[in-house]
Amino acid sequence: MPRSAALLLAAGLVGAACSSDSEPHGSPVLVQVFWIASGQGTLVWTLAPDPNLAATAPAAGQQVNFVFDRRLDGNRIEDTVTVGGVQMTAPKASPPITVGWPDFSSATFGDQVLYNSEPIYGRTSAYVLLQPTQVGFPSADTVTFSLDKMGLTSAYGDPMTGPAQIDVATGPFTASFGLPAGSDGSASVPANFRLPILFSNRIGAPADLAPYLQVTAGGRDLPISLASSASDPTLVYLSPATCLGGWPSDAPIDVTLLAGLPDAFGVPLATTTRNTFTASTGATPSADGGCTAADAGTD
Repeated sequence: MPRSAALLLAAGLVGAACSSDSEPHGSPVLVQVFWIASGQGTLVWTLAPDPNLAATAPAAGQQVNFVFDRRLDGNRIEDTVTVGGVQMTAPKASPPITVGWPDFSSATFGDQVLYNSEPIYGRTSAYVLLQPTQVGFPSADTVTFSLDKMGLTSAYGDPMTGPAQIDVATGPFTASFGLPAGSDGSASVPANFRLPILFSNRIGAPADLAPYLQVTAGGRDLPISLASSASDPTLVYLSPATCLGGWPSDAPIDVTLLAGLPDAFGVPLATTTRNTFTASTGATPSADGGCTAADAGTD
């Protein structure tokens, strides 16, 4: 069955919520659960043994697809509403699939549950998808999905066959620096390089990083600027403060991200991450010209 980025794209084509009298009798059987992150599907639960079953799922989940062997009664999953004279489907206020974890808080998580009758997982399949309002589930935790079997039925009201609860373990909260590697293994960047800091999960505002981030060159602290990615909540860009005019070229630049930095759910970074790079020779003045951390900022 397809597990590529096409799954995520197809997930947006939400099928009609109506049911047909031609649908076969019998209980819909839950056969697989796919966890979608970065456009890729990870198999996290299956009815039949499968060597591709993952032990953990990426915490930065975008969507979770519950795959059934046949179509369901979409009217039990979505409501039909009229907006501007046009009929469309909308998530129910009380969906048939809910999610939680030990310290769950609605202040940090929201979601919607939708139905897709397109058989992208097989000839007679259909799936129910749970989408977080914002990307991500807590890192290094057990996420529990509860399934209401009377809300997941065939067109004739036959309740689903499968577990009432499914637990999925998420991976740890990690970070890495997106530095280019030189031929000798070192990293050399232009003076105006924006260093990507790549996280395994959604984080809070860039300002949350500041207490955990140390940037030095030749033993002196460098003022920096932090900016969020407009399209990826797991990515932050680190730049030299405007007053520096670019990264200094007189010494290697050391970047340290300290353990303890929390993701958006309060789960701390388990290990300190360090890296070193150099700026192009002669690209910037060797002195900071009185530029201080007070001149830096976050976007």
